[in-house]
Amino acid sequence: MKVATPFSSQPAAVKTADFVAIVTDPGSRDVIGKLLLDHAIPNAHLQLGTFEDTIRLLQQVERSPRQLIVDVSDLAMPLSDLNRLAQVCEPSIKVVAIGDQNDVGLFRNLLRIGVQDYLVKPLTVELLRRSLASNEPVLQVRTGKVLSFIGARGGVGVTTIAVCLARHLSSETRRRIAYVDLNLNGGAANAQLGVLNNNGLIELLQMPQRPDASFIERVLVTKTDRLFVLSAELPYGADPSIRPGAVAELVDALKQDFHYVLLDVPRGGGHVMEEALDTSNLVYLVADRSVHAARECARLIRFAQELPGERITSVLLNNPLEPVNGRVDGADFDQAFGRMIAHELPYAPKALALAENLGEPVAAARHGFLSTIAAVAHGITGEGAAAAEPWYAWFTKKRG
Repeated sequence: MKVATPFSSQPAAVKTADFVAIVTDPGSRDVIGKLLLDHAIPNAHLQLGTFEDTIRLLQQVERSPRQLIVDVSDLAMPLSDLNRLAQVCEPSIKVVAIGDQNDVGLFRNLLRIGVQDYLVKPLTVELLRRSLASNEPVLQVRTGKVLSFIGARGGVGVTTIAVCLARHLSSETRRRIAYVDLNLNGGAANAQLGVLNNNGLIELLQMPQRPDASFIERVLVTKTDRLFVLSAELPYGADPSIRPGAVAELVDALKQDFHYVLLDVPRGGGHVMEEALDTSNLVYLVADRSVHAARECARLIRFAQELPGERITSVLLNNPLEPVNGRVDGADFDQAFGRMIAHELPYAPKALALAENLGEPVAAARHGFLSTIAAVAHGITGEGAAAAEPWYAWFTKKRG
């Protein structure tokens, strides 16, 4: 166990701690410290600090701890602040909140947002032990969101957009991202991210049962401490047998440990594509300004809407080719798809070609393409959105 001095001098080992507790008062710190010593809990980190210290620490760690004790005693709006905390924690983390309000309503509300338990001060070792050892499910289990990207036709820039978004979400918003390239014969994501293919995806999809977290972790390819890739590169002509349900089970497992699972979906059809869209919270259809793309986009919209469950389907209008006369006019796209067009990405040949060939991020800090990617990310996370009504508001009103 490591008992830290103030937050500014964190030891390096805290980045991989399995148990973290940051509390505001010495009494609670001493009780938690006694529990850790009595039960010889390894790889633990305990310190005095504020709620904001907890958020800063979790933004710096390589991955979230398995268990977290967070002190909400000094928070005026604990539910809102704990939702902020959720944005920097992996979905699988078990959170125990402690505070000084003996409020049944607060307790129930905390359980609804995914907190494992709420303990009222003063703490005791036995009370903590029972709470941390409990395996009872909370009222609502928090999981990550699934985003699918699929092209209305080939060459519209699906992987380019999805890779740029994955980079943004992992680096700018510090979310933990799993990028799954479902083109089993070798998609472009590995080249664009500058990582090697280990065929980990096909291993997972051909398992006879749902893969466990430890095996998934072994086959993930690490790009950064927040961005991980699953892909395959089977020989052309290979026709792997993927049992029905395998994609859905893999995605469900990934949702437990990642804030966002990005699925790069090929247009081949079949149950792999169907399961990918079926498991998604958000489906982005990428189209260019061609009649064929418009027709296929309309077909894909109908297909996604006919799947069971609920999801938001949006259109990203990309311009991968030089704008010339004869392409479908923007007004015609607006008339056909209306508010379903979330964003239009500009023509950006030089910056994108260099980034894709080098496997590096787009270099231009203020490039229009990156600005649009940031706007897409803001629509997903809800952070930094403009005061104007967001693009998805129409869908919310329609469903309500």
